[in-house]
Amino acid sequence: MDWVIVYFTRTGNCERIAKKLAEMTAHPAIRLTDDVDWSGFFGFVKGGFYALTGKRTKITIEGRLEADRVVLITPIWAGSITPAAKSFLDHFDPSKVLLVTVSEVTKAEDVYKSLKRKYNLLGVHGFNRKVSEDESIKELVEKLQRV
Repeated sequence: MDWVIVYFTRTGNCERIAKKLAEMTAHPAIRLTDDVDWSGFFGFVKGGFYALTGKRTKITIEGRLEADRVVLITPIWAGSITPAAKSFLDHFDPSKVLLVTVSEVTKAEDVYKSLKRKYNLLGVHGFNRKVSEDESIKELVEKLQRV
């Protein structure tokens, strides 16, 4: 089963994780962008507002989605996935998506619970400070082999 890694990033954390995962799996990593400037303090505040209110953004995928399944890597903003990630899930079959969340405090399982009514996701994996990034990437690689 072929995978492609799609990531959205504001600060570079998700990009770093996506590139490490791509190196370990030989699956391509493709950046997901949107039409909003999220930089600086006001971008941070705007991101929280958009996430809390469920807003979507116009997205661009900087590559080709030539795979059966997708690893979607996104930060958590205000307890929810980013507007770009929501827009992606609205336009791509969520049952073929393994959602990977990156957060300081929010657990991936909590995000999954809030999304499972709308999206029938393939699975979820979370990155946080409690587990080292490299260890969590190894766990994710193992999960991709099992799914």
